[in-house]
Amino acid sequence: GVYPPPPPRVYRLKTDRPRRTGQGLKLTLAALLTALALQPDAVAQSFAVSNLGQRSAGTGAVGMVDPSTTSFTVGPPPEGFTGWTLDKITMAARSTRGNPSGFEARILNDDSGSPGLLDSPLATLTGPDPRGIQDYDFVPPAGTTISLEPETTYWLAYTSAGLPSNDNHYTSRWTNSVSEDAGTLSGWSIGDDYWWNDLSNGRWQTHRFGGNTRIPLQFSVFATPVPEPSEYALFFALGLGAFALWHRRRQAGQRTAG
Repeated sequence: GVYPPPPPRVYRLKTDRPRRTGQGLKLTLAALLTALALQPDAVAQSFAVSNLGQRSAGTGAVGMVDPSTTSFTVGPPPEGFTGWTLDKITMAARSTRGNPSGFEARILNDDSGSPGLLDSPLATLTGPDPRGIQDYDFVPPAGTTISLEPETTYWLAYTSAGLPSNDNHYTSRWTNSVSEDAGTLSGWSIGDDYWWNDLSNGRWQTHRFGGNTRIPLQFSVFATPVPEPSEYALFFALGLGAFALWHRRRQAGQRTAG
């Protein structure tokens, strides 16, 4: 008898591989996103505290004679986190004449409610020499991690170490509001006073209008919470599980196609 020809053999392995690879990547990504979704909102939140949105009351000189500073206090980390790392400081400043250089932003430790030693900072941030009045970003030096302890006060100090002692080439903006901007994380705050340092005697002292009005410098702090080691393990385990599931499905598809 005459038999009909057999149906053509369909090879699915090569044609389905891109689709299955895409599915595997999607599964891995979904697992990691699920893990992040289970964490507090602060894990994706780098804005910590700011008073840049408050009305400016003027500018204060920043030079070799009178470095200036205002404190900020770090809030507690969310559940599942151990502390914070500093991402950047955004501050409002300008140069008053010429094209000076040597502007520095330093993070000082607290010394019983006053700024710590200017020449022994926790860190010196990197950033531009301010020119026109605007907001400037200062960040940790490349390859450096600056850890901030929870519920601890630090001081953001501005100076221009390379300038002559009788010049004040920079100014930083201050406000007479002691409020923080909306969106501040729980427990974070900015100090209420503007301090300056007389380098002739090394003493810090507060500066107020008329002796009463408090005038903190204006800046923002951006920080990221540090997960506990167990949180890193969770992310890795979920990603590994998703990859294993994808790999098993891929092997099953190869056997079916063969």
